[in-house]
Amino acid sequence: MKWETVKLAGCCASIADGDHQPPPKVEVGVPFVTISNINSSNQFDFSNTMFVPQEYYDGLDSKRKAQAGDVLYSVVGSFGIPVLIKDNTPFVFQRHIAILRPNERILPSFLYYTMRSSDFYAKADAAAIGAAQRTVSLSALRNMEIALPSLETQKEIVSILSAYDSLIENNQKQIKLLEEAAQRLYKEWFIDLRFPGHESTPIHDGIPEGWEKTSLEEVISFNPKYVLPKEGVKRIFPMAALSTSSMILDWSQSELSTSTSGTKFSNGDTLLARITPCLENGKTAFVDGLLDGEVATGSTEFIVMQSKAISPYMVYLLARSSDFRETAINSMTGSDGRQRAQVDKLKQYSYLRPSQLIIDQFGTFAAPIFMQIHALNKQNSDLQEARDRLLPILMSGEISL
Repeated sequence: MKWETVKLAGCCASIADGDHQPPPKVEVGVPFVTISNINSSNQFDFSNTMFVPQEYYDGLDSKRKAQAGDVLYSVVGSFGIPVLIKDNTPFVFQRHIAILRPNERILPSFLYYTMRSSDFYAKADAAAIGAAQRTVSLSALRNMEIALPSLETQKEIVSILSAYDSLIENNQKQIKLLEEAAQRLYKEWFIDLRFPGHESTPIHDGIPEGWEKTSLEEVISFNPKYVLPKEGVKRIFPMAALSTSSMILDWSQSELSTSTSGTKFSNGDTLLARITPCLENGKTAFVDGLLDGEVATGSTEFIVMQSKAISPYMVYLLARSSDFRETAINSMTGSDGRQRAQVDKLKQYSYLRPSQLIIDQFGTFAAPIFMQIHALNKQNSDLQEARDRLLPILMSGEISL
């Protein structure tokens, strides 16, 4: 059966944009999301958002209240990123995001996958206007044409693609649980001091026997020196590759280059964003997946933390701890909007170095957790690559279903 060519306006009950007014901010309320809250999995990450009053949300036009089945689409700056809304959790979103409400002619998931395709992105790119900040207008969006098969064919295509996304989502949940387990273990051993054998370990002036009070520069190397060959390609990771809530370094954001500029790091290093608001938002990563001996480069706004007298896993988990993060944030200097954490202040951070036995024991527990997270992330990368190869073929109707 031949696919029909229709405009988006012909398969959507409404196409609107987000809130136009600067919203009032409150400590607790309804999340207000921006394009920066869309993660690499095309989902909204509500972990670092501001909030608006409930009554502000209640007063919005119904077309601007996202509901299950809507597709949101970034139309300004980093345009071309769709998000499929799967539940009715209330939130407010900025005007740089459009909201499409499908009608009975198109399945929400099919619309979402259509807008994820390279063909649709090319149309959005051609329709975008402006130089400094390119924008896809609502009028242009409504007039974009897509290929629309029967509902039965839509269901078959969605079934194939969503199977990949379900596996990816399940792996992401496992990664989250594993990282939470590692953070709990770190807190229990090194903050609450409930390490193995703590009951029988003598305490002297608040320090367990065999432990030592020192500064962080004695156990961690900050911005260690790496030598990169001038020839050959190197992998570069931008700030966008760091997560606000996970150790995962997003390889899909990286690229290959012959440049040797930028911050250098290798497997086992921890990357900490030093600039506002990335530091406050929690951008941190544990480097894994490079080849043995490979050195990658990244943003000059990274602080590289390398283990010197503790395990690499402890370095990362320390960087995620609330007290360390507060110290890093309080060390920031510079003009508004360009403040940066000061490495010299972090070097002087007071640290209670455990005995070597405890360090080794923690590594025995933590290593399998980190290895499993790496394996799950690698599996997700393979699944995403397979899905993304299949997506344009299915959405073009090249395969008869």
